[in-house]
Amino acid sequence: MFHRNRGGAMRHGAIGNSRDQVWYRVNGLSAFALIYVSIETLIDLIGAKVVLPGIFPDMTAARLDARYGDGLLLFSVVVALIVALISQRKVIFGSAQADEGRVQWLTVRRINLLVLVISLTLLFAAQLVATAAQSGLGALISSTNLHSPGQAGDTSDPSTSAIMLFYAFLFGPLAEEVVFRGVIMNGLRPYGKIFAIVTSALLFGFMHGSLVQGLFGFLTGLVLGYVAMEYGLVWSLVLHIFNNGVYSGLLPRVMQSVPEGVRIGVGVAILVVLLAGVIGMVAKVRPLVGYCRRNRAPKGIYASWLAPWCLIFLILCLGMAVGELIPGWL
Repeated sequence: MFHRNRGGAMRHGAIGNSRDQVWYRVNGLSAFALIYVSIETLIDLIGAKVVLPGIFPDMTAARLDARYGDGLLLFSVVVALIVALISQRKVIFGSAQADEGRVQWLTVRRINLLVLVISLTLLFAAQLVATAAQSGLGALISSTNLHSPGQAGDTSDPSTSAIMLFYAFLFGPLAEEVVFRGVIMNGLRPYGKIFAIVTSALLFGFMHGSLVQGLFGFLTGLVLGYVAMEYGLVWSLVLHIFNNGVYSGLLPRVMQSVPEGVRIGVGVAILVVLLAGVIGMVAKVRPLVGYCRRNRAPKGIYASWLAPWCLIFLILCLGMAVGELIPGWL
């Protein structure tokens, strides 16, 4: 995976399009995703609920979280990524995996400014959709005792510590790109680019364990998946970092401390970029439709989402998402 792609796209179905093969591959990669998320979640949960209270019995849960929560989160992701790297070392580091159709750090196809502008516009659109979903869901449960769903694009407050800055803007995006695009999307690539992008985005969205963040994760996963597939993981990582920086609320907080003229200038620049992105999307509708047709999956392949470990992963993550609405769930 860490080699440069020297050729064009892999021929459709290079490994075969047998439904049994797809079922087996989706099942295995879903189990891999479940292990990754489980390690991350359990370490964070056990550390916060058992280990830290045992070491510091006189501290309240709020103080423990404020002092050690960021470090515990980073540690949990580090361990989960190490396990992923070890278990998938042949995919990630093996030179034999550097065939023409694999997702690479960089491809010979160079990204251009228009693609970046369109990608940023689509990320913004994903934010709008998820925010609307949050408002709608919040309105539905406003008369109940349920909690409001987590905010779209919420990556925790990146201003809390240097550790959270490092996690939110570098290590977290790197880990997620390696796991969900570098391993999972790579593993599904032989069965069609669109199937690989959509399925990896689905698992990525559910991984968030939150209704609104999950929707946001799925939509952004589609954008990041396409960029990683066609231009390399470096560019999906750049967009992922930018996405976390903007939609975590960092940009609005920074703008509050700069002169009004700068804020106006930044706002105008953002509007220009979004307008250019909308125009670019309209111009690229036909090429995008053609891309989807050329790279669509064989008929019936999406039934592989019913593979046992895929269903288990989706159901458990959905349970976590519903659980965030229930007071006192964790």
